[in-house]
Amino acid sequence: VTVGLADPSETENRENLRASLQRQLPAGLLGQSKLFHLRGGIDYRKLSFSHRTVMALLYRSLRSIPAEKQTAENRALIETYGRHVDFTDFNSLEPIIREIQKENRAL
Repeated sequence: VTVGLADPSETENRENLRASLQRQLPAGLLGQSKLFHLRGGIDYRKLSFSHRTVMALLYRSLRSIPAEKQTAENRALIETYGRHVDFTDFNSLEPIIREIQKENRAL
């Protein structure tokens, strides 16, 4: 399960998430894993000083990239920077619950 600001219903975001997971997980593990991507939220006021600093550096870096080269994920970060946003949708947990129930029935 991944959780982030980017909308997982957009193809580009799903491709970026998959590419990121491919860099982080062994192929065998990734191949046998069920993947679920959820939207979450962020409240910059609640971040630690070091996390706020990292986000500020990332924000400045992303703003320097030409708009036509921005990914949807980067645009989401730029648009929400410094604000409290929450895209949490508890209904998006349903596929995860169904998969767990399916696995439990198979045992």
